[in-house]
Amino acid sequence: MKRLVGTLCGIISAALFGLGGILAQPLLSEQVLTPQQIVLLRLLIGGVMLLLYRNLFFKQARKSTKKIWTHWRILTRIMIYGIAGLCTAQIAFFSAINYSNAAVATVFQSTSPFILLVFTALKAKRLPSLLAGMSLISALMGIWLIVESGFKTGLIKPEAIIFGLIAAIGVILYTKLPVPLLNQIAAVDILGWALVIGGVIALIHTPLPNLVRFSKTQLLAVLIIVILATVVAYDLYLESLKLIDGFLATMTGLFEPISSVLFGMLFLHQILVPQALVVGAIMILNLPHHITAPVPSKTCQCTMSNQ
Repeated sequence: MKRLVGTLCGIISAALFGLGGILAQPLLSEQVLTPQQIVLLRLLIGGVMLLLYRNLFFKQARKSTKKIWTHWRILTRIMIYGIAGLCTAQIAFFSAINYSNAAVATVFQSTSPFILLVFTALKAKRLPSLLAGMSLISALMGIWLIVESGFKTGLIKPEAIIFGLIAAIGVILYTKLPVPLLNQIAAVDILGWALVIGGVIALIHTPLPNLVRFSKTQLLAVLIIVILATVVAYDLYLESLKLIDGFLATMTGLFEPISSVLFGMLFLHQILVPQALVVGAIMILNLPHHITAPVPSKTCQCTMSNQ
């Protein structure tokens, strides 16, 4: 029963992350919000809500807060995590959406396993396994089809590739940066403070959006992005990590690009066969007995626990 509940939490969490990107697309295309403003709202409000929830219902959260703000090494790492792993990476992701569309940006972001695979192979001076190599070729073919068709139709600009790859690197940073802290601080507290710090950094160079002028539909989209696609999604993500093993958690994380493709077809009427090809390649790469390198994803931090 726990395995089933944990799997459902992971799938719903990943689907909500994918939905957030799809809902952001019309806000960006209609120039209602900039990528920086979406990140500002998502990180700052989401982080404040998480920390309020933690400090109101969990006494140990106050101990974590004290430890974070009295140990400069812990604080420094969380600040780097919030700025590089969250703020910069998400601005890159939403900028990629702005220059293409949500499904394309999500697929580019989800190529982080292949970046790490190539880096690990070069570092180890050995070729990846046959199946990993085939999945890499499949992903490259899918990306080539996406870029070629996007350039021909004008739906994808060159900036989308750059920002998409920065977002993919951001996923790796998001996975790696908090790991040394997980045995000292509760994961949700690390995340909450990192969100707030990243949101404050986004606030420095970003004017606050005037939400009063938004239509009801636009305001609903913003609320869903901030509450469901950030606070609820992260909370479900952390709950899933307590109930299922690392491999299953990683596989449920793959529902983000899958859901983005499906939501794009459902709500935005996008035909996304090349994207599906890349998603399939990512799924193959995540098969446990074929992995030749650690594969980062939103759900890779399987050692996290809500202490």
